[in-house]
Amino acid sequence: MFASDNDSSAEWGLLSVLRLNAAQVLRYIEKYVSNSRSHGFTDDALRLWNDMYNQAEDSYRELADAIGQNPKNRRQPHIRELEERVAAEYFAFTRMVLGSLRQMWAQFDPVLILAGLCTLVLSIAALLALYAQSRLRSLDIIIARAGWPCISGGIAGAVVFRALSSVFVSSGLSHMTSLDATVAGLAMGAAATFCVALVSDSKASTFAFVPQLQWLAVTPATVLNVVAAVATIIHCLAFSSNSFTFNEDSIVLYTVQTLVLATSLLSVRAILSSSAGPKRASGTRALVCSLLIIVLNRTLAYSTVCREEQLSACTPTFYGAPSASISTVYLAAANVVMVWLVPSAVTYALRRSYSDRAMVSKLWVSLGMRVSMGMAAAYWVLDSIDGQTASGAAAASSPTRSSAVNGSDWSDMRMALARMAAGVALGGGLAAWYASPFCLDVELPNVPILSQPQALSTNKGASRAPAGQSQRTAVILGY
Repeated sequence: MFASDNDSSAEWGLLSVLRLNAAQVLRYIEKYVSNSRSHGFTDDALRLWNDMYNQAEDSYRELADAIGQNPKNRRQPHIRELEERVAAEYFAFTRMVLGSLRQMWAQFDPVLILAGLCTLVLSIAALLALYAQSRLRSLDIIIARAGWPCISGGIAGAVVFRALSSVFVSSGLSHMTSLDATVAGLAMGAAATFCVALVSDSKASTFAFVPQLQWLAVTPATVLNVVAAVATIIHCLAFSSNSFTFNEDSIVLYTVQTLVLATSLLSVRAILSSSAGPKRASGTRALVCSLLIIVLNRTLAYSTVCREEQLSACTPTFYGAPSASISTVYLAAANVVMVWLVPSAVTYALRRSYSDRAMVSKLWVSLGMRVSMGMAAAYWVLDSIDGQTASGAAAASSPTRSSAVNGSDWSDMRMALARMAAGVALGGGLAAWYASPFCLDVELPNVPILSQPQALSTNKGASRAPAGQSQRTAVILGY
């Protein structure tokens, strides 16, 4: 970074960094091509990249041989020219690969992404409207009444969006083609007019089956639960495709925070509108849990992974520190502590409602959760060891040596641990939940009967057994 004509060591340091970066880029491309059948790289591009890298390596070996024969030659003009040429070749290689990757991968178009999300939402609404009408009419009648409006709306949407696409492209907001705009407008227009045609055809009978759901009380809590469920379903459908992936971490963060804040307000309302009793206690627990979720969600938001379109306004902190590219030791140690802390906190929360007595709870919290979290912690410990070893060996290597480092490689073990942890958490947890029966806990305590004055003062008019005897009672708890 601070190379100058009077500091040859700094120049060699910069050259070593460029060489190491080029080797990492080429190794990434080779691994990606070998593991992905649909990598998208042409043979000519791969051949060009290999030729550029080999040419830079040949120039570097020529430079290293010239320096090796006489170290004092570093200040000679022809050696300096050779250094600059080698650095330029490595730099040209990395810039060429980066430009090709950006052209192939980093084509995030906000306009097309929003159009795709609108099409997805409108399609779900059209399916719901079609389901509602299918319970009242035959499919032939539905097609006859909504077919032509759907076709007309699709044509109108294609024309309108095609006209807007020129504005988006000229303003630099999008790089969509005419075909993209036509297809997007056709889909959105057809879905929107289909919904309008079905709903406006007979508003009274379109959702006639809704009264069957009158048992579902329409309360703010119910509405909030429905909104949360719909938002979760749309989120899962939208981000199941990489085509819709755009600032998804911020979307998830603010959506969860909004829903939890609404839940907190409902909890406060329940506390203020009820006197001392079960409803007030449940509202207090809900408020405490909501505040805890808000704090945890904000804490999790500290860990960020920046994509290509976010780099100008995003700082990656996934590895515990800004601009860090390997797992730190203290972060791996924190994961080990969480193996004990999280299950203990879950057990404490379940103990308040006696839900920790169920066998599936005891088995999962004490064994399944600890095993899966332990394997995940071991993964990050091995990742930290590999990262520290590789960075230390690279820093100690001289510029005249090969950039390859023969050190410990736990990549296969880390991948096996990650897969087993996911298998235990998903497969084992879901299987235990599905196979667990409904649990009942029955207690038969001997409750002594109060004396006659006490009984009269506590429960007037109730039938009583003689004083001094025990009354047989049953306490039944389901969980």
